[in-house]
Amino acid sequence: MKTRFIVAIGALTLIASSLFAANLGKYKDWPNSPQGYFLTKAERAEWSKVTSETDAEQFINKFIASRGPGFADEVAAAAKAADDHLSVAGKMGSRTLRGKIVIVLGPPSNFTIAQRKNTNRSATVSGAMNAGSGGGGRGGGGGAIGITPADMADAATSSEMSVKFFNDYTLTYTKEKLPASAGKDQVIVIEVNPSTGDDRIVDTRSARQVNELLEAAIEARAAGQPKPAQ
Repeated sequence: MKTRFIVAIGALTLIASSLFAANLGKYKDWPNSPQGYFLTKAERAEWSKVTSETDAEQFINKFIASRGPGFADEVAAAAKAADDHLSVAGKMGSRTLRGKIVIVLGPPSNFTIAQRKNTNRSATVSGAMNAGSGGGGRGGGGGAIGITPADMADAATSSEMSVKFFNDYTLTYTKEKLPASAGKDQVIVIEVNPSTGDDRIVDTRSARQVNELLEAAIEARAAGQPKPAQ
């Protein structure tokens, strides 16, 4: 009974969260937009307290005004450039990690794209087969059921859908184009799936450094500091 109560409370919480987000109307996804990329941590905390579409609009107007004249036009132009040059497989460049980087940090000093073979294509099949054996698979009990035809079909489908190649987007920024805290030139390598347009920074250390660079640039812009030379 207690477990059912907890599950019911969790479901109600999810429903309430969904309704809460819907109250923001057309602005509910604004934090993930090119303008929203420039929100500081403190401003994101303030946004989380906004409860209506009217309040959201007031917040956004105040936010844009605080960034100085021309901010909205500047971000719109940067987003258009990202869409024109970084869109892949129908996914708008301005709504990707690579787009966020060039919108927040500005155009890189150098930009290259290199195709790289996906050496992990077989991992999907072997991983599914391992999941279906040994540790009990779907039925538990120490592998009594093992790999099933459904497992093999799922693995085959996943393998066929996996990409043969990734595209590595390399963005190079000289230190003059970066926040003062950077201290040196930065080379950012982003793995892009050409089939979906999804992207990521594979190296966790590099991903952390990029996040720190973005946060520094965002905080500097909020404080009204001059933009690095572009």
